[in-house]
Amino acid sequence: MRHVSDMWVSLLKSVKSVKSVARTRLAPFDLTKKKKKTFVVQDAIEDSAELAYLHEAIEPKVVHRDIKSSNILMNDSFDAKLSDFGLAKLLGADKSYVSTRVMGTFGYVAPEYANSGLLNEKSDVYSFGVVLLEAITGRYPVDYERPKEEVHMVEWLKLMVQQKQFEQVVDKELEIKPTTSELKRALLTALRCVDPDADKRPKMSQVARMLESDEYPVMPREERRRRKQPRESTETNKDDTTADAKI
Repeated sequence: MRHVSDMWVSLLKSVKSVKSVARTRLAPFDLTKKKKKTFVVQDAIEDSAELAYLHEAIEPKVVHRDIKSSNILMNDSFDAKLSDFGLAKLLGADKSYVSTRVMGTFGYVAPEYANSGLLNEKSDVYSFGVVLLEAITGRYPVDYERPKEEVHMVEWLKLMVQQKQFEQVVDKELEIKPTTSELKRALLTALRCVDPDADKRPKMSQVARMLESDEYPVMPREERRRRKQPRESTETNKDDTTADAKI
């Protein structure tokens, strides 16, 4: 095991023992029964720090494999702790992924893992992003009772953010709404986490810093270029069409 700071040791103690978690009288976070009526990113920061420890500070790294809202325990003060490591896998430094049977919860499982069974820490990052979006919106990852275009929360949110409809996605049950800055920072961080390309997802330590920062998460330069290409191509085609029409 690598040398780690007292903070990381403290985090390890907080996630290592199920018994110690039980003694703090924590209960699963349930969107249908939640008491929390304020938008606080601190819980997400705590969870991201715990995952960062598991992914980056120990050897072999631990991939949780079942990050979801019901596996995040909270006490009456809404202090969050990650639980249920029954599906966790170890990933050595000599491996970039481990091949395993696809397990987890529908709606939270990363697409590349669901399709191939190849698992690494970026699968946890995706699931964490889903949980963060779930907390922001008060919606379930998959909800067939909603209109067709809103069934899959992640895809619906991407569309809403593209249309700059940030305020419309916030959980209506929140009594104290987030500031525009807080909301954008949390949304953009979460959307970085659920990028369909696993290589473009940030590390959990980066996620924690994004959530703590006063600045918006910056999209990698190559990703910005990639997203501009279709638009530039479309504009070129329009110019060509206009030129042909003139001729």
